[in-house]
Amino acid sequence: MEDILKQMLSELKDIKTDMGELKMGQARLEIGQQTLQQNLIESLGIYTENITEHVDDKTEALNKRVYNVESELERISRP
Repeated sequence: MEDILKQMLSELKDIKTDMGELKMGQARLEIGQQTLQQNLIESLGIYTENITEHVDDKTEALNKRVYNVESELERISRP
């Protein structure tokens, strides 16, 4: 009977150790998830800024072309 109790106690200690390791692992995963979310948000912000700059540059170039064409048409239209 005493051997069975010792074995049960040993198994309970092992379970307690495993639970502690699981809790530490979960904490690491949660920290990793938070870091990943922050990195994703920052990356999306940078990516959005790059897209906005690109669109602004292309819009500016198109506006210059339109202005040049309008100016040329106006010049040609004058007698």
